[in-house]
Amino acid sequence: MSNNFYDTLGVKKSADAAEIKKAYRKKAMQYHPDKNKGDAWAEAKFKEVNEAYQTLSNDEKKKQYDMFGSTGWATGNPFGWAWWQSGWFWGFEDMFSWWARQQKGWGGFEFNMEDLFGWGQQQSRGNPFGGQQQTQQEPKKEPVSLDFEKTYEVPIFDLILWCSIEISGVYGQKKKIKIPAWTKPGTKMRVKDFWKSEGSKKWNLLIKLEAKMPKSISEVDTSMLERIRDWVGY
Repeated sequence: MSNNFYDTLGVKKSADAAEIKKAYRKKAMQYHPDKNKGDAWAEAKFKEVNEAYQTLSNDEKKKQYDMFGSTGWATGNPFGWAWWQSGWFWGFEDMFSWWARQQKGWGGFEFNMEDLFGWGQQQSRGNPFGGQQQTQQEPKKEPVSLDFEKTYEVPIFDLILWCSIEISGVYGQKKKIKIPAWTKPGTKMRVKDFWKSEGSKKWNLLIKLEAKMPKSISEVDTSMLERIRDWVGY
């Protein structure tokens, strides 16, 4: 039996996913147990074909197989002769990540390079239980806004020309503020220390200005607005 998955499927190493799948279907049909009942050799070949396809059709498994070569992969040894003699370079983090995934017999234990060397640093300080010396920082609390938003509807023409409006606070306090000309609907204005008090803290009132449209308009005013619309520049 061949331990080279490419030879098993009869494809080149440069074969793409479609070629690998096509070759697998052909081989699987050739060695299928239903067509070779009682043939132990064909059954073994069928299993070999399936194993080859399961590896080469999976990008991650194929990458590892290509890195180790047939000998390293078959023995489960990431330091197999094929890996050393080929002169391939494989990053340390990739190597230890692969090795950790193979150690499923250790209760599914997995680690990465940061875990590995972090534990080693704790060991060098004489603490075999590295995590016990680490202090966990509490997440920073976002400051709570003391602003309170309140919407005021202002006639559209007052927003265009300018106006003053009266606002009220939580304690019934009143205040007049000026709305500048050409204020756009949706504009927000902050009135400092106007809403409510909580100890030494003062809450601000955030005013959101929306346009109030007229309920009705005369024909004369409509004609005038049409003329203004034609004259005004944007």
